[in-house]
Amino acid sequence: MSKMKAGFIGFMPYGRTDVDLYALLESYAKLGYRGFENGDVLLRDGDPEENLKRVRSFGVEPLTIGYMNMPGRPAPTVAELIERAHKVGVNQVVTYVGVVAMHRFGMRKDKPTYDEVMKEIESFEALAAELSKEGISFAFHNHDAEFLTTYRGVPAFSLMAANTEHLKFELDVGWCTYAGNDPVRVIRELGDRLFALHIKDFVEGKVEQPLPDGRVNIMPRFTTPGTGKLDLAGCLNAGLELGLEWAIVEQDFQYNLTQYETLTAAYLNMKETGFVE
Repeated sequence: MSKMKAGFIGFMPYGRTDVDLYALLESYAKLGYRGFENGDVLLRDGDPEENLKRVRSFGVEPLTIGYMNMPGRPAPTVAELIERAHKVGVNQVVTYVGVVAMHRFGMRKDKPTYDEVMKEIESFEALAAELSKEGISFAFHNHDAEFLTTYRGVPAFSLMAANTEHLKFELDVGWCTYAGNDPVRVIRELGDRLFALHIKDFVEGKVEQPLPDGRVNIMPRFTTPGTGKLDLAGCLNAGLELGLEWAIVEQDFQYNLTQYETLTAAYLNMKETGFVE
């Protein structure tokens, strides 16, 4: 592989009816993006097969569908995940939050116990094994909490990697960096366990967010990838060395740029490294 491809997650009008999803996707494709996560958006209106043809005609394609196992919501079954993946033409399912991150972001009050974490890891591995029989991979997306929260002296992320075989990882290099890790080292350690990189960046400063349980959530001050503390070139080079196909831009909040401006700048910053087409 000569260079990685640029993808994105978010940057779409979830729940809005005043924005044309397909016009937006076409505009992002014209910037140079070739893939987007959360292909489930193609299931919301109209014929999924026709929707897939339409986005592919722009030169962009769905990369994943999401798996959410949130408190109070039934988790999708293996059969449901397979059906959704086939409908939108993807072979990758990603879960974006686990019990450790749920505590970090106020979705649960108490820190999960070691047994709860290990039970979740076992369930993720079992799901990954089942989906693999259908040629579909299942990946875990990290935040900072999985690196910072330890059990018996071991970070939750390390427990997950050591106790799974079929489970893949979508490494968010921004959160990895924010937690005090060297993302290039983590990329190389994970090796062929990686599905893709989430490209996220941050600058000095913190953002306080009150949580429903009375705690205050401390968030990084996110910035356009390539303008903050992330070793963007190092991460992309390490990913390319492993043969990874996708560098996926994610920015939780914009401050001074619009979403379109953020994606424009992020793409150009990645392309400037020489590791993204």
